[in-house]
Amino acid sequence: MSASEFENAEAFIAYLEQKRGAKVQYRTFCTFYADTNGKCCDYGVFFYQILDQDNHSQFWFEDFEREKTILGFKLPKKKDEPPYQKFESSFNAKDVTGIRVVSKKKAKKVALGLKDKAKLKSAGLLTKLFCETAYEITLKDERTLFFQFIDKFVIKLIEKEN
Repeated sequence: MSASEFENAEAFIAYLEQKRGAKVQYRTFCTFYADTNGKCCDYGVFFYQILDQDNHSQFWFEDFEREKTILGFKLPKKKDEPPYQKFESSFNAKDVTGIRVVSKKKAKKVALGLKDKAKLKSAGLLTKLFCETAYEITLKDERTLFFQFIDKFVIKLIEKEN
């Protein structure tokens, strides 16, 4: 099911809680998501926290089909445009091995395979002041996730369990 199939946010959250078998503890949006598996979303990704049976934070995130519009008018899809495939994934806070701030532009290049992950550096003061940044979250399974959160509080939630 997609978020557009629900009449309001409360119904969508109730659906997620039923699907996950636990209460949504925290939720926010990401304006950017990418990972080292080649996934890159330059638009909204819903991000939320569920506590597992051991009371550890499991963070889920998913994208939604985006309708392209100009001045409120819906644009038709291109004939050669591939059909939308929903993306959904998660990680446990206990599996996080590192968090740092990086350049969003360079994170996107890493995700698309245009830059070596080993050469990606932490964002310096000038980058933080004048460029868009993203959080790089490295996991035990060697996946690397890049998020640009609307609410930065989520980083404190993740760090709290490490």
